[in-house]
Amino acid sequence: MRFEHANLIGPDFNMKKDMTVVVENERITGIGEEILSVPADEDTYDLSGLTLFPGFIDIHIHGAANADTSDANVRGFETISSYLASHAVTSFCPTTMMISKDDLKHVLMAAEVFQEQQPLGARMIGIRMEGPFLSKEKCGVQNTDFAELPSVEYMETLLSGFPENLVTIVDLSPELPGANEFIAQMKGKVILSIAHTAATYSQTKAAIDAGVHHATHLFNAMSPLSHHEPGAVGALLTDERATCELICDGMHVHPSVLSIAWKNLGEDRAVIVSDAMRAAGMPDGEYSLGGKTVYVKNGRTDMGNGNLAGSTTDLLSEFKNLLSWGMPLRTALKACTINPAKVLGIADQVGTLEPGKYADIVAFDNEFNVKKVWVRGRLVFDASSEPQA
Repeated sequence: MRFEHANLIGPDFNMKKDMTVVVENERITGIGEEILSVPADEDTYDLSGLTLFPGFIDIHIHGAANADTSDANVRGFETISSYLASHAVTSFCPTTMMISKDDLKHVLMAAEVFQEQQPLGARMIGIRMEGPFLSKEKCGVQNTDFAELPSVEYMETLLSGFPENLVTIVDLSPELPGANEFIAQMKGKVILSIAHTAATYSQTKAAIDAGVHHATHLFNAMSPLSHHEPGAVGALLTDERATCELICDGMHVHPSVLSIAWKNLGEDRAVIVSDAMRAAGMPDGEYSLGGKTVYVKNGRTDMGNGNLAGSTTDLLSEFKNLLSWGMPLRTALKACTINPAKVLGIADQVGTLEPGKYADIVAFDNEFNVKKVWVRGRLVFDASSEPQA
């Protein structure tokens, strides 16, 4: 397959004009102003007027289009996958809520089946467990009936019989008893993320020292920054070992606070996530999340007490928000692509457009409308073939 006359965001995140891209066997094999070696049977796309971006990676998403990871339904995974592809996302980590161990097993069974299929859209990297190792004090919409202390035995019995790496990320509150012992034994087996935590600054630093180098939706459900006690937020912002997720819908974190965060995190430590629930892409109304009712009005989620309960946003909308708030394109784009790839340990495979990496490619027009999306070189979304509203 050959793309011609496209602008392209290179691995240095600068624009290259009128480029040719060759894709063979799922991977990019050549990028240049002119590539003369052309297989005789290849498909050629003239992408004049479009710009090729690396596919976005959402490492924290519960659901979309009225489907939810915790439904433990293969068709639901397919629905989320298709929805994400239409919004520039080519890889994702379906995220569970705090549910029972039996329900988690059912999610893993459905995820295993889904992972073996050719995806309709975005490709699943692995399941993310947002729970059960979370502080009851900071659980938000999560069901505290299923809260557990960090336990290697729990993980071993849960994952028994499932493929290695089916679970990619496990969230935990580092102040819980046994957390540092859990971290010491689980680091390297899964990616650990500080989440839903009332931890102090020193407790958070101890967890980072023990091996947790990522944080779930910074600021949200987290001990805040204070001038006397910097809390989890202060520890995470100032420790260069930690990457931090941010929900950039303008509701979860004020744009001015996002600006402060980026000034501390720089280009390489911020990761945009959606934390979207099943109401993403759906009209306002009542929806379920983790067995609880969530009310959605004007796109804002509400637990019924004014508190947020996930989001209805997507990475593309957040990316556009950041640009509208004055963030440089390269900074916003890295937080959607190479930074999450690094968190997942797959930056040698995805996250930038360069030879040797998978052809996870999004073609945008000049207004950042998604025109075409390829996942591993396979066209999974084409706006020209979608029904017109």
